[in-house]
Amino acid sequence: MTTSRTTRVALMLSVILFAASLTRDAFCVSGICSDWQGWSILLFGALSHTSWFANPLLGVSWIATLLARRIPALILSLAALALAGSFMFETSVITNEAGMANPITGLREGYWLWLASMGFGVVAAAFARKMPIKL
Repeated sequence: MTTSRTTRVALMLSVILFAASLTRDAFCVSGICSDWQGWSILLFGALSHTSWFANPLLGVSWIATLLARRIPALILSLAALALAGSFMFETSVITNEAGMANPITGLREGYWLWLASMGFGVVAAAFARKMPIKL
């Protein structure tokens, strides 16, 4: 058995977009936009915001998609998309060791790439199914 072409393409796009998001700025605080690239948020984001948990959910949904487990993959990827999307509605975020929240003044390309990665994760999960091997 093998996964469908649509699933493989959407899954690859999800992984590529996720990797690309790690190299870009994700948000601005107090007008400063160059301090928070995706890789640093991935490493330290769990300390300050629940939307970070979209990352492990997405990773597990990728595995479920590869195993053609459509329902679990779809539930996990939708939960990841919802958590990632929830960051759009936040007004402040903790960005230092002191635990002081700073106002979010903008979202950058890293956030949008990350969100797109979650969206393609949903598409991949929706089409996850085992296909017979053609001999």
